[in-house]
Amino acid sequence: MTAPRATERHVPKASKARARRGAGKEHGIAILMVLACLAVLLPFTAAFSYTTRVDWQAAINLRDEISARNLYRGGMRLSLLLFELQRMVFNQKQFRSMLGTWDITQVAPYLMSAFGSKDGHEGIAGLVGLDNSTFKDLAIEHGGFEMRVEAESGKLNVNCLAQAGQGKDSPQARTVETLEAMLMPTLYDPLFDEEKADGQRYTRADVIKAMVDYIDDDIFAYDLVKFASSSTQERYRYTEIFDPYKPRNARVDSIEELHLVQGVDDDLMTAFGADLTVYGGCKVNLNFASADQIALVLRHSVAEGDKWKTEGENFLLKTLPLARYVVDSRTFSLFSELKDFKEIVAKPDKFISPLAALGGGGAAASAMSRANMPRIPEGMELVENSSEDEKTGKKQGGLNDLATVAPERIYRFEIIAEAGAVKKRLTGVYGMQYARAQSKGTGAWIFLRED
Repeated sequence: MTAPRATERHVPKASKARARRGAGKEHGIAILMVLACLAVLLPFTAAFSYTTRVDWQAAINLRDEISARNLYRGGMRLSLLLFELQRMVFNQKQFRSMLGTWDITQVAPYLMSAFGSKDGHEGIAGLVGLDNSTFKDLAIEHGGFEMRVEAESGKLNVNCLAQAGQGKDSPQARTVETLEAMLMPTLYDPLFDEEKADGQRYTRADVIKAMVDYIDDDIFAYDLVKFASSSTQERYRYTEIFDPYKPRNARVDSIEELHLVQGVDDDLMTAFGADLTVYGGCKVNLNFASADQIALVLRHSVAEGDKWKTEGENFLLKTLPLARYVVDSRTFSLFSELKDFKEIVAKPDKFISPLAALGGGGAAASAMSRANMPRIPEGMELVENSSEDEKTGKKQGGLNDLATVAPERIYRFEIIAEAGAVKKRLTGVYGMQYARAQSKGTGAWIFLRED
């Protein structure tokens, strides 16, 4: 016999439909739970990712900042080698007699390029005629730095305004004359036509007088006509402003302090700050001086027969072009003595400027060419030593009164180091004749600043 077949249970269609709807509700709840979890996790994930990126970038920046700091500090130590090169080689009489007058400002960019960049070794190797791989090990793989060195004696020492004297031969008067020549071009008219932050306008004369009165040690206003202090008392209201202060009435410690002088603002310092200094002497170093300073030297020491070339409009047409020509000519050959300067000024056509020979000469030469002026200016006779006419009592100025070609004593250097996205700047002033505090010998840092 066969077993009885189990009876199949009959499930109504309505029950099956309800079961399917229940299963669908369960699937919907699962999706909602997943979405809720994602909504909770996404902010945490995004915040964690952002924090990680910030920390990673901060670590990279810190690494680059440390690298940049080490680079410019290494450049600072390398600069000591340059100063010793100047002291022990370039300043020696034997070297000067054999190879002429040299200064580290002429060679510093080329020498430091071997240390401060990846491909700098190729340039210096090619300069001395060696294989490119000779100095390869000196180069830096990551980052680099650039060094700029300049002589402070080529700038105008504003502290000479404190050395008052009688007449135009005093350091104070000569400094005032140089400031007048620097501010003379009409290019700078907007600096004196617009109102300053205090709502006042200041002329060129107002600014120069304010600078002299801020630095000199008296309380009387300076007279630009007499080149001496007048009987009128100074009145600048430094003590009446919101943040009062008193004038220095002594030598200033830095060029930045000139911002405290009435009429001197950021625009004026941007235009002329790089040509001013507070270090060095009051004589003009002809090897580093600007064309404006050299032009005043020419006007002071020109012989009587050529004096007309330095007067009136001829100062702009003859004296300044000759001074610019001298600046271009000394680029590759500095003056070893005042006699060399006197010779090139007397006969500039016999000392053709290397830049002029190559068709260069800078913006000044281009301007002269467009104005149909001769490339080689007319010379003038100079007097080396001052003298006085016994009959008329008239004094003849000389080069020795206010000019020198002595080796540089104070250098300003700037090192710009770059590593990744970080840039660091180190500015310093080094005195060749300053006594060292911890060891024997001369040469010390006068000023250091890290930015």
